Amino acid sequence: MIEFNSLEPAIDPANKITFLIDWELTKKCNLDCTYCPSGLDQGHDNSYPHPDLDKCLEAIDFMFEYANLYMQTKPKAVKYVVLNLYGGEALHHPNVLEVLQAVHEKYKKYKDKWTLTVTTTTNLIIKQTKLEKIVPFIDEFTISYHTESTPVQQQWFRDNALVVKNSGTRVKCVLPLYNKHFNNSVDTLGWLESQGIRTLAKQLDRGADDTHLDYSPEQIKWIN
Repeated sequence: MIEFNSLEPAIDPANKITFLIDWELTKKCNLDCTYCPSGLDQGHDNSYPHPDLDKCLEAIDFMFEYANLYMQTKPKAVKYVVLNLYGGEALHHPNVLEVLQAVHEKYKKYKDKWTLTVTTTTNLIIKQTKLEKIVPFIDEFTISYHTESTPVQQQWFRDNALVVKNSGTRVKCVLPLYNKHFNNSVDTLGWLESQGIRTLAKQLDRGADDTHLDYSPEQIKWIN
């Protein structure tokens, strides 16, 4: 019987094999959605402080050194690294711009060795002036729309979604379908599609006690 020391995924011409680094930049979030559990090991925790900038810079050094070591074992065709910043809410970190600038600078020493793609997962609730400074350092946005945000925040989301799209940066939206504001989700889904923004409407996960996430027969029919 043939022995294997390791297994690698088959190469799919439509998708590059990448090494993904998910970086939970902060546990804090500027929203507190009913369906997002709170706690240090949960979706967000607003009682936990933002990591200091110095610690973030040290983390970048560690992640890049580790990625570079790992890439040395890979053939040239699969030397791709994806760094995804998320949270909490990654863009809520007060030093997120400095962090992204540092990612850009620290990658320069590795740019001839492997390819880096920087992504972020964000609710896009951020001042437009700040977002415009961030966009040049992000290769792809995964945005999420939350119906428990305020009307002002929801308008920020729409305005900022267009800022990202019009910049030419890749963007896709994951839209949680919350039963209490289902029509709001559906309306926003239609708006996103009308703007040419890729979308994924997502049925919420629920546990045995999450009766507040029960969908009505009409909502289930729409989902189906």
